[in-house]
Amino acid sequence: MCVHRTLAALAACLTTLVLTGTAVAVPATTEIKPGALPRGADTAIPHLEGKTVVDGDVRVRVRAAAVRLLGRSGSSYVVHTQNRDFTVSRLVRLEADGSRTVIAEGDEGDLVEPLLASDGLRLVAGAYRGKDTTLRVWSVATGQVEARRHFRGYPTVLDARGDQVLLGVWERGTLSWDLSTGSVVRLTKRVGGSASLEEDLLSTYTADPYQGGCTVVSRISDTGDVLWRSCTERVESFAPGGARMVTVHLLSDGIGPNQASVRTLGGRLVARYTVQGWFGGLTFESSKALLLETNGKKQATTVRCIKADCERAEDLRPVEMPRAG
Repeated sequence: MCVHRTLAALAACLTTLVLTGTAVAVPATTEIKPGALPRGADTAIPHLEGKTVVDGDVRVRVRAAAVRLLGRSGSSYVVHTQNRDFTVSRLVRLEADGSRTVIAEGDEGDLVEPLLASDGLRLVAGAYRGKDTTLRVWSVATGQVEARRHFRGYPTVLDARGDQVLLGVWERGTLSWDLSTGSVVRLTKRVGGSASLEEDLLSTYTADPYQGGCTVVSRISDTGDVLWRSCTERVESFAPGGARMVTVHLLSDGIGPNQASVRTLGGRLVARYTVQGWFGGLTFESSKALLLETNGKKQATTVRCIKADCERAEDLRPVEMPRAG
């Protein structure tokens, strides 16, 4: 124990404790200023540069008013496109040579919140009709609808892998839909917010966060085993390997948060980032490297950070305010 008569002795003792590992120093917050960061390597995972899908040496231009990259499926890429007035949507498979196949097409409300399974084999999207939702599942390879199911309310697809689709549904909890049997089982009464089937990790809410709900992180296979609980932060995504997660303020909404944190599964703070603007997507490039879509005062870019070591993973571009509505 540090029992000393002078401040100098006490300070020396505390320093020794930190260095020997018996006390943990809280990481300093890193303010990200896009224009001040050095240029590092390009993002190692498929990403969009404007309306072009970029994956190493592969560059595929997408002709559409609005484009969102859902991910890679084998040697192909899957994008969600919309027309200029956002009334028509398409799910499209792109090849490296520029050829494309439309997997699904629909009017507004027919292809809501599409998600590519984490193994890249299937697509899941909802069709809203009043207060009900029909979820459809397509094979990326064939474009055929492999499953569909009607749900009350508006389920959020958290992840899909193999024959399992994980859903979060308010007032029902977290559900697992087995595509091989068609059965749906409830894993927990808590509502899922984010998940990784590959890493067996699930983030849920105990109740509506705007009404006192908190975040709980657990295993999908054992939702009663609480790994971390927070009433101030929520989980955005989990890192490959399942050792880390990125969190933001529990009630972050609107264009995006201005602060993000990397934590261990047990909640220990690894790094914290702020920006005088907002963060868009927050995803892990590797088990330790976080990619932050960063929008500063005037400039935007994707930033790669490992703890406090940050660099740009793409060129700078002017900040564009998100479309209202």
